[in-house]
Amino acid sequence: MPDIATKSFSDVYKRKTLVGQLADVDVKNGIVTGYFAAFGNVDRDNEMIIKGAFAKTIAERGVSGKNKILHLLNHDTSLVLGKPSVLKEDQKGLYFESKIVPTTFGKDALLLYEAKVYDEHSIGYRVIKWERVPTPGNVEVTDYYKLLELYLYEGSTVAFGANEDTPFTGFKSLTREEQL
Repeated sequence: MPDIATKSFSDVYKRKTLVGQLADVDVKNGIVTGYFAAFGNVDRDNEMIIKGAFAKTIAERGVSGKNKILHLLNHDTSLVLGKPSVLKEDQKGLYFESKIVPTTFGKDALLLYEAKVYDEHSIGYRVIKWERVPTPGNVEVTDYYKLLELYLYEGSTVAFGANEDTPFTGFKSLTREEQL
């Protein structure tokens, strides 16, 4: 396997994490909603995801495609929480809704969401198209990469993130009575 330093920018499996806030809670039904990625801001990795970057991968691999995108815990393929039932781009970012499978770690993850311990998400992806954005003359800001197209493998619930604009928006429920 070649050293990462010898690989091109788009050949490397990468992870990008986002931070957010809690909105609604429905542990009974176990449907988590939030954002796996945010658009339009430069994150701690000096990258900015552009709206439309996920369009092709969602069409091909998302819910209406081959349904191959997983919702993992901490990017660990042995800790599958489920698959997103909704995965779409909106003005803010890559929105998801996932029904968490009631495994032991799935139940634990729901409890940690409810306790507001989990409020960050991340993506596992490969860069397909990008452009480098130079910032000449500004010593306070470094160059960054504008990510134009991404191949999405998974979205993860994580403890720490690289982008503060990707919230956990809560647990989706049908009625107030179902929450009791």
